[in-house]
Amino acid sequence: MEALKKLTRIALSLVLCTCTFLPYHVQAEDEYDFSDRSYWTDLCTGQHHLTDDQKKACTAYMNYVGSQSSDLNQRLKDIESQRSEVMQNLSYYGQQVAGYQAQANALNAEIAQYNQEIAVKEALIQELEEKIAQSQAQIDEVQSRITERMVLSQPTMRLNKYLDILMGARSFNDFIRIAKGLDDITAYDNAQMAKLADLIEQMNKDIVVMEEEKVALAEARQKVVDAQNEILVMMYQMQVVEEEYRRQAAALQAEAANVAAGIEELQAMMNSIADKLNEIAPAPGWTYPVAGGFINPVAGTWYYASGGLHLGADFVANKGTALLAAGNGVILNSVNGCGDGWLGNGCVGPGGSWGGGNQIHALYKINGGLYAVSYSHMLINTPIPKGTVVHAGDKVGEVGTSGNSTGPHCHLEVYYLGSADNFTYYAQHWNGDLSFGCGWYSAALNHICENGSGAPCRVRPESVFGG
Repeated sequence: MEALKKLTRIALSLVLCTCTFLPYHVQAEDEYDFSDRSYWTDLCTGQHHLTDDQKKACTAYMNYVGSQSSDLNQRLKDIESQRSEVMQNLSYYGQQVAGYQAQANALNAEIAQYNQEIAVKEALIQELEEKIAQSQAQIDEVQSRITERMVLSQPTMRLNKYLDILMGARSFNDFIRIAKGLDDITAYDNAQMAKLADLIEQMNKDIVVMEEEKVALAEARQKVVDAQNEILVMMYQMQVVEEEYRRQAAALQAEAANVAAGIEELQAMMNSIADKLNEIAPAPGWTYPVAGGFINPVAGTWYYASGGLHLGADFVANKGTALLAAGNGVILNSVNGCGDGWLGNGCVGPGGSWGGGNQIHALYKINGGLYAVSYSHMLINTPIPKGTVVHAGDKVGEVGTSGNSTGPHCHLEVYYLGSADNFTYYAQHWNGDLSFGCGWYSAALNHICENGSGAPCRVRPESVFGG
C-alpha cells in the first residue's frame, strides 16, 4: 500500500513539466464517503485546483481505489519497483510521458463517449420503464373491464342470461334487435381480450429490451471504471518519472546554462541602437505577461511541493496564446528551433538555457528599477529577435510546450538588477549569463530579493503579477 499512498497529487501535475506532485498525507478512508465514485474520480484526476482538505481526501480515495482492485494495486507496486530503473534511464522514460499523456487523453475521450452512451441508455431505460408502467395500467384497466363483464355474464337464473333476455322480447323485431345487440357485446368482449393479449405481448417485448439495455449500461459503466483505472496507472507512471527527474533537473540546468553564444554580436548590436535604448522610458508598472493565462498554484516558485527546486512561475495558457512584454525595454537574447517537447527534453538553440526550449530574455525598465525577465517553452518560430525594442504589452512570442515540458505553458523568471538608470549600460555590457548573476540550483536561493538580498536577486513572479 505504500505505493498507493503517493497517488494523491497525480492529476494536478499533468498540465506542465514544471508542475509538481504535492506531498501526500495519510488519511483514514473511513472519514469519507466514496460511494459516489464518479464525483471522486473527477475531483482527483481532473485538472482542478484542490484545497488542502480536498488533497487529503484524494489521498484517501486513491488508497481506497487501490484496495478495491488487486490488479490495480499490483500494477502500482510494479511501477514503484521500477523507480531505480527510471533513474538509470531518465531520457527514455521522460519521452514516455508524452505517450502516457496521449494515452490518457485518448482514454478520457473514450470515457466521454461511454458517458454519452450511458446517458442515452439511461434515457432509453427510463422511457421503457414509463412505457411499461403505462402498458401495465392499460392491462389492469382492460382486465378489470373483462372481469366485470364476466361477473355480470354469470347465470343468475335457471336459463342462460342471454336466453332470458331474448325471451323477454315482445315482438320478432325486438328479438332481432336484442340478438344483434348481444352479437355486438360478444364482439366487444373478443376485441377486449385481443387487446389485452397485444398489450401483454408488447409489454413483455419492452421488458426484454429494457433488460438488454440494463446489461449494456452496466458494461458501459464498467468500461468507464476500467478506463479510469488505466488513467490512474499511467498518471502514477508519470509521477515516478517526474519525481526522479526533478531530483536532477535543476543540476542539469545549472551545468548546461552556459554563457550565451554570440555575445560580441549582441554587444555590437546594442551599441548600434544606443540612442534607441536611451530613449526608452520606464514603464509605470508591470504588464501581465500571458494574455488570459494564470499562474499555476501547484508549481510554486523556489520549490516544488515535492521538494525539488523551481526557480520561476508557470503561467498556464493554451498553445498559441500571446506572450507580452512586461515593461519597456529590449530583447537581449532569443532562442528558437525546438518543436514540442517532453519531460527530460533538453532541446535548446545556441545561447539558451537547457530545457527551456524556445525562449527569450528581456531587459526592462519598470518604475525606477532595472529588471530581466526570461520566457521559456515558447512556440517554435514565435520568439521575437534579439535587439528588438519593445514597449509594455507588445507581443514577444506565443505560448508553446517546447523543451522540458509536457503541456502548454510559459515558465517565467524575474530578476532585479538595480536602478533603471543603468539600463543602457547593462544592455551594452551584458555578459550572456542567463541567471543574470543570481546563480543556478541551490546557489540561486542565496539571491532571493524577498529574503533581503540586494541586486542582482531573483524576484518571486507572483509578487509582481499576482497569483
